[in-house]
Amino acid sequence: MKKKKWYRSVSMKGNLLVLQYLLLGAFLFCGVMFVSLQMQGLRVSDSGKEYVDSQAFANKFYGASMDVAHAISGTFAYGDFEEDTNEQTSTSLTQGDNSTGAAVTSGAVSADSRVVDLSEVAADESLSFTNTSGLAYSLSDLKEWAQIPDYDSESAAPIVVCHKASASEESFSLPMEYYYADDFLKKINAGEFALSVYADIDDSGNQTWFTYQEPDEFAEDDTSDYKRSIIESIKTAIRSGDLDPDFFSNIQVKSKDGATLYDQIYSYQGYYQLTEYFAPQGADNLLDVLNSNAKWNNSIDEAFEDLYTILSQLGVYNDMKQELDAYAQGLSNMSYLYINEDTGKILSNDSDLVKELDYKKSSGVSITASGTQASTDSKNINSAESQNSTASKSISSAIDYYQNLHEILDSREEVSYILIQTKPEEFTSNLKGLDIRDTFPGNDITADSWKESLHSALLEETGNYIFAAYVNQKLPVSDVFSSGKTFFDSYSSYTRPVFWIGILCLLLFVASFVFLTAIAGRKSTDEELHLCFFDRWPTELAAGLVVIAWLPVIVFGLTHLPIASYQIARLQSSLIDAYFLFRLTLFGLYTLFWFQIGYLSLVRRIKAKQLWKNSILRRLLLLIVKIIKKAAHKIRVLADFYARNTAARLKVTFAFLVFVFLKYFICAVFLDSGLLFFGFSFLVDLLILGLGITKAYHQEQILKGLKEISGGNLQYKIPLDKLSGNNKRIAEYINNIGSGLDAAVENSVKNERMKTELITNVSHDLKTPLTSIISYIDLLKRENFTDPKVLEYLDILEAKAARLKVLTEDVVEASKASTGNLTLNMTNLDFVEMLHQVIGEFEERFEEHHLTMMVYFPDEPSVICADGQRMWRVLENIFGNVTKYAMEKTRVYAEVQNARNQVIFSLKNISAQPLNFAAEELTERFVRGDVARNTEGSGLGLSIAKSLTELQGGKFQLYLDGDLFKVTITFQAQTPSQPTPSLPEQPEPEVR
Repeated sequence: MKKKKWYRSVSMKGNLLVLQYLLLGAFLFCGVMFVSLQMQGLRVSDSGKEYVDSQAFANKFYGASMDVAHAISGTFAYGDFEEDTNEQTSTSLTQGDNSTGAAVTSGAVSADSRVVDLSEVAADESLSFTNTSGLAYSLSDLKEWAQIPDYDSESAAPIVVCHKASASEESFSLPMEYYYADDFLKKINAGEFALSVYADIDDSGNQTWFTYQEPDEFAEDDTSDYKRSIIESIKTAIRSGDLDPDFFSNIQVKSKDGATLYDQIYSYQGYYQLTEYFAPQGADNLLDVLNSNAKWNNSIDEAFEDLYTILSQLGVYNDMKQELDAYAQGLSNMSYLYINEDTGKILSNDSDLVKELDYKKSSGVSITASGTQASTDSKNINSAESQNSTASKSISSAIDYYQNLHEILDSREEVSYILIQTKPEEFTSNLKGLDIRDTFPGNDITADSWKESLHSALLEETGNYIFAAYVNQKLPVSDVFSSGKTFFDSYSSYTRPVFWIGILCLLLFVASFVFLTAIAGRKSTDEELHLCFFDRWPTELAAGLVVIAWLPVIVFGLTHLPIASYQIARLQSSLIDAYFLFRLTLFGLYTLFWFQIGYLSLVRRIKAKQLWKNSILRRLLLLIVKIIKKAAHKIRVLADFYARNTAARLKVTFAFLVFVFLKYFICAVFLDSGLLFFGFSFLVDLLILGLGITKAYHQEQILKGLKEISGGNLQYKIPLDKLSGNNKRIAEYINNIGSGLDAAVENSVKNERMKTELITNVSHDLKTPLTSIISYIDLLKRENFTDPKVLEYLDILEAKAARLKVLTEDVVEASKASTGNLTLNMTNLDFVEMLHQVIGEFEERFEEHHLTMMVYFPDEPSVICADGQRMWRVLENIFGNVTKYAMEKTRVYAEVQNARNQVIFSLKNISAQPLNFAAEELTERFVRGDVARNTEGSGLGLSIAKSLTELQGGKFQLYLDGDLFKVTITFQAQTPSQPTPSLPEQPEPEVR
């Protein structure tokens, strides 16, 4: 009795499934906890560190310094909007009410009185703050306007563009006039404007002009309602801003006295149309300036675009100021100092640092750029005794502020700082773990990345600069740094345990899945694979059920993305949200449930090899293949039907199509009665059926006769008594063919037998006297004749006798090869090795004829199944053929290829004599390549080679191309370990 394997038991599988739920819940809890800590900036490497030495502090410091750098760059980019203008003659460090870092100038033009001309904005020129083109706005109005959230709203009042009619009066010198839609409609309702419309108002189809003017309206007639509807549609289009000149064409506006004021009106459809919260200088609104100013009269698009541009710039400027306000002195634990070395301007939120820096300079500590010691007037800076959060200063000489700042920041205790300078490029920081090459553990913030980010934020707009940012490590102010420290002290010790516990749960979860995969489908009692009812479902249906079960989770996730964002925000604020974690765990367990069902079923199907076998797609593909095969078979049958005796088939098909045409078209036209038509059709069908049956019977008789004759019964005769017409003549011809074939076959067999017997008998009869001749020649040569003529005659006799012997042997072998009367000893042999041996045998003969052998043989074995002795004779014949007929001083190419499980040998040479006959003739008996027959040879070499090759199962082919002669021998490739296939025993040669 086999021992039960407890780890395959049902209880073990159930415990593992429950364990997976517990591990998944623990992993989700640790994951959410860990992600929340990461989103707050906590890293595993921060565990056990002080807050100011942690990555969380470095991240907040980095983000705050980047915010300040972008804000400084933005305020400098739009420096023209500052209250301190370029007209000032002296600067001083003063305090401002808004703590933005902008300096206030005592002798400058008041900010409230400055204006911005839109023509300067259009030309991208420096603002002169004067009205030069007639269209200018108060800077204070624009600043307030830019802070309105919906100044570019699509709800802007529609504008009506009116094209003035051509006239000679001065009032018509400007071509365009603009009205807000409500103002335009008020003039119509008040009777100041009359609408003249060109439209079709009656049934005549002719268009005419009609005029509408309040309060008369229209006289009551048949067309008054239609006219009133036209006017109302025009008013509606004006009110909504949809008066399209292409749709509402031919509309004019007349005055009270009937004069044409505007010959065309339409709604303005500009992209930058704005809601006017403030009016331009000297006008009630923008349209008043456009109507009265020749420069702007036809430039409404440009006016709105320029106004939108200046408002956008002011919006950016306000955002940058607000960003700097957030880091004002006393509101943030981070201080900053920016010095522009090109303009000499200082910007900071720490007045004490500015004073200390100025004190070093006035004490002679600072040096100029040329290397000489110098001090600058610090009177204005030292007079700034306020607690302004932002300081500004113009510097008249290049002072080594970088070194001074470095010394000051190093001297301050409990301060974390970064200090950067562009020329020369310097970067200094006292943050622990920050190195130019190394990263903070767990993050990619480096000294290089910090420096590059600051350069990208500041260098483009402000040129050469020095920037310092520093944080009081005591964190006396409540801001992002102090809140970050509180969070860090509370949760930094959790990061490492949560991380490793989550990893452990994940590993155990994966291990349990691997184990379940291994034992899926197995029981503790046997080694059989067991499938449940769900595993027997078609694969696609099972997969569809699992996917459909998952759809609610997917749909819920896609439709609750805002809720997910809200939960992330809650995670950032309160670390863990119990309700969110509960839902996440619930969805995770639900997903795991269906995943377990689908995954384990997939595993069992793969183990049982049922995944593809039980697939609907497989069944569908098999059905399609079956249908295609049947259709292909039908097509082949049809093609075969028309391929044999095509003319007859086409005649029958044409006759049938003509019949169908006559039946379903002509008869339907000429025979009105349906009953008569169907009766006539039925009689015709019966006639065709009778003819078809008769034809079919006749064909059966003919096919039966053909089958008998083709099967070898040449004496069979088709009965002619029941045949008629062409079928009878065909049967007679077939009977005659059978008789003729019988006679021809008998005659051919007789001739072949006679030829074979003749060749065998003659060859045998010749061998006896030939042997005697050769023997007597040899005896004569032993007599030691001294007469040279006698010796010459003996040599000729010996050569001719040897040639006659070879010819006789070739004739005998050709006869045996052609009749298959040979015994073959088939074995596996290396064809390439045999070729090397044959080439070695013919090497001297090739040299005698000045032939160069070019060999291209593969490195791998080329094994064929052949008779080694017969194969040697084949190769000897074709190489001997080359030595006899190849042109001297040429190359002979021998090549072996292993392709498509075949061994293909080719031998090519250039013939010395013209090859003016077909290649097939060379394999016939007694045919030689030398037509003049000046060379030695019997003409049987290639014939014997071909016959022997085919007897061994090979293929022998000749190719002639001009003087190129090519022999190709092809054998089926064999593996070295493959046994030698057995061939039927060959009959022994008959000895006579």
